[in-house]
Amino acid sequence: MGAVLMFCSGMTAGAQDAAFSQFYANALYMNPALAGIEGPVKLYIGYRNQWPGVTDSYVTYHASYEQHIEWLHGGVGLHMMNDRQAGGLYNTLSLDAMYAYHLKVSHALTLSGALQATLGQRVLKSSSLVMPDMIQPGTGNIIGGSEISGDYRRLYPDFSLGFAGFFRNYFGGIAVHHLHGPRVSVTGGETDSTRLGRKFTLHAGALIPIYERRLGREVLQLSPHLVFIQQQSYQQLNYGFEVLYRNLIGGIWGRHDLFLSYGTLIFSAGYGTDQFRFRYSYDSKLILPDINIPNMGAHELSLVIIFESLDKSKKHRAIKCPEI
Repeated sequence: MGAVLMFCSGMTAGAQDAAFSQFYANALYMNPALAGIEGPVKLYIGYRNQWPGVTDSYVTYHASYEQHIEWLHGGVGLHMMNDRQAGGLYNTLSLDAMYAYHLKVSHALTLSGALQATLGQRVLKSSSLVMPDMIQPGTGNIIGGSEISGDYRRLYPDFSLGFAGFFRNYFGGIAVHHLHGPRVSVTGGETDSTRLGRKFTLHAGALIPIYERRLGREVLQLSPHLVFIQQQSYQQLNYGFEVLYRNLIGGIWGRHDLFLSYGTLIFSAGYGTDQFRFRYSYDSKLILPDINIPNMGAHELSLVIIFESLDKSKKHRAIKCPEI
């Protein structure tokens, strides 16, 4: 029955995107306009396990590549994701390709605009479903009897766009994903409820130096952030502070909707150099203490590998943007 419940839950949220807590570790997923904005070649690998206390939890793997290309006057990026629900019973696969044009308006102001094209696939492994007629009365043993067999697949194109701006120590942007609302039903339904809802993302933040050593190198920084996501009736407001000290970073975020019907605290810590960055975060669900619910949090890991020195992209060294 656990697989059936998880499947039903996944189908309810099937028209929504996977959610993450480390927005800037893989910024391409949040806003394609951030592709290549930092300059060097970057590879990202990420993993998220949501609701680890539940059988067949939600697990997401994703990876990306990005870099700034001078003769294109902007950045390019590729992002791949595999979102597995109910132990792989319901899978979402996607490949995003994006180009972001970078316009350096002045020494202090840089603007970016991006287009993204996506090829997505949703797969339902119906042979793994446990239907009511497969449960033996009295014992609860799983027996045969379901007439459902085989896998259902749906391949679909998708398009998105994004804009971002960087002014001195401040940055922000807006992204619109699923512009035409692609149909994603794996069983052939063609109603409005089978469309992938258009998603709007608004983000803003700053890097505020608290202490600088001689020669102007920033050793300690405070970085406040705000990220708001709206997809159909689902709303998500994320806000928090992060502290960067030398190569260490730690942060705490809050997440809830506008009606405070749910709440989550996100704790994160990481370490980074000019060659790599690693980060771990944990989502702690805010619930009443007298409610006995298994672990409904989430573990998230990210690794960024950098293959070029920022010195090779001097026009981007002045852009203040989160690096991990």
